[in-house]
Amino acid sequence: MERLSCDRYPCHFPDQDCTFCFCPFYPCTDERTGGRMVDGEWSCDLCVLLHDPDVAARVMEELIRGEDLEEIWIELEERL
Repeated sequence: MERLSCDRYPCHFPDQDCTFCFCPFYPCTDERTGGRMVDGEWSCDLCVLLHDPDVAARVMEELIRGEDLEEIWIELEERL
């Protein structure tokens, strides 16, 4: 879902999925996502994982079903 009216769009990359404007896994501290430590804080500005439309849809489905965040993250790690 593109939010073209958002003053931060695109915060990651053009045509990103903005379902999760705020990551439920923050801070994942997994550099395989593209995230990294910046001045002692976790930065997600290069992460593309959760803004991939297929990933966002899958995470949303699992959250709606009541799946545990840790279990969802384990599944996402397979994509990294």
